Parts: sequence; structure tokens; C-alpha cells
Amino acid sequence: MRFCRTILLICLLCAVAAPAFAQPETPPNSIIEGLVVGISEGDLITVNSFGTEIKVRLYGIATPQTAKVDKFTGWSKPGQPYAEEAFRALSLKVLHQMVRVDIRRTVVLQQDREQRQFALAVVYLDGRNINLEMVAEGWAWAYKKLVTGPDFHAYLFAERRARARRVGLWDQDAPQPPWEFKPKLRVNPRHYSP
Repeated sequence: MRFCRTILLICLLCAVAAPAFAQPETPPNSIIEGLVVGISEGDLITVNSFGTEIKVRLYGIATPQTAKVDKFTGWSKPGQPYAEEAFRALSLKVLHQMVRVDIRRTVVLQQDREQRQFALAVVYLDGRNINLEMVAEGWAWAYKKLVTGPDFHAYLFAERRARARRVGLWDQDAPQPPWEFKPKLRVNPRHYSP
């Protein structure tokens, strides 16, 4: 069993370490275990598995975007309502916890003029589906473009129930999904000198 896990981890590490332009495919339903060492957004974590850090985007969900600030240039992008709450909810659930990551596929995203590779995965902690919990508690949308198969109905049902109960971000009248959110850049006057 340990040998199989080691082989699987080596295959995954090769896929993650490959150049971004190669866009490697990870075998469906690859499973790794690791310690959550960082959280960047309400749906993006970093998992350390046997000394290798892997960026993991939570499959099937989308959380409000957090505010971004470049401390050197002063440029900033505002965040969405409930972004910090979603970030905090995910942090309280998984930060510094050992999780099981069920990788559905790897994706390469263009962010800030850089290509970054992520594992798109369902995260489990003590048998609990953390992705589904985030939707059920009102911290995330079911991201219908990416949810497939039997997961589709579970995620959609969880979102409908959270909406009906008006929990989390559904406390707002018409929350804007992150895929429609277009933040405007701002300049901090302390950094700007004409």
C-alpha cells in the first residue's frame, strides 16, 4: 500500500513539476494526503505532501474574490462582500490540518502575467467534503461550469438550501458571482508622485 502511494505521489509530482506549457494530465481521481500550509483565497489552498507544495483549487465551488494590494506599487483591487468571511471559514476548517485531496484534474491558469498550475480537487478532512461544506454554509457558489456527474446535484442542492436559509453570502439580496466580478484598479496616493 505504501509503495502504491509513493508511485502515485511520484506521478503527481512529475505532473506538477512539468513546464506549464506542457499541460500534463493527472490521472482522474488521483488521491494524495498532506498538510494544509497556506490559504490564498476562500477556494485556494496549498498542501504540503511529502515535502512538495501543491496548489489546490477546490473543485466545484467559487468563493467571493478577496481584495488584492501590491505593497510596492500601491495598486489595489477591491474584493467582494463576504470574501474575508469565506477565507476565514476555510482557514478554520483546514489550515494546519492533514487532509485527503481527491484530484479531478490539473489546470494551468494565467494570473498576473504568470502561468500557474493547480490541482482541481475535492478536499476531505476526517471524511467530510470541505468543498460541499463551503457551499452548504453559504461561503461559495456551486461552480456549475466545472461540476459534473453525481457531484452536480449535491452541490446545486447545497447552494439552493443555503440561499433559502439566507446564510453566509446569501444574506445579500443579489450577490455577484466571482466570474462576473470586474474589480477596478486603484492607486494609493502615498505611492503616486506626479
